[in-house]
Amino acid sequence: MSEPRSKNGSEVKIGTIMRAIFGSTMIAVLGVLWILQSREHQRLQDQITLSRSNCVVLERLLVQDQQDIEALLTRPALMQRIQELQLGLTNITYRQVIRVTNASIANQTAEFAARNRKKAQAPALATAAPR
Repeated sequence: MSEPRSKNGSEVKIGTIMRAIFGSTMIAVLGVLWILQSREHQRLQDQITLSRSNCVVLERLLVQDQQDIEALLTRPALMQRIQELQLGLTNITYRQVIRVTNASIANQTAEFAARNRKKAQAPALATAAPR
């Protein structure tokens, strides 16, 4: 097989052709990789934008929820809820307030409350009075 000849009649070596093909292939591969990278970069930017907008929405919802909770914890709202649920709760008197300043007294108070809870438990279902 004879070697290809250029316009002026000189021989074109196989190595030169291989280098040209290799160089062209490398340029094409780098171009494709650059396009893929730029698409991935754009996709990540879109995700960041979406996450930021979701964050803003969630922050607004959080502020609204905090305002709703504050409104529900006001005295009139609590009193209304107690009446709606017919809980029968009333205001406590000064004598019912226990102020604890010592840790040992706090433990005794907790034990006393636990004993009273056990005594004040509802009767068993078998002995419960019908409504």
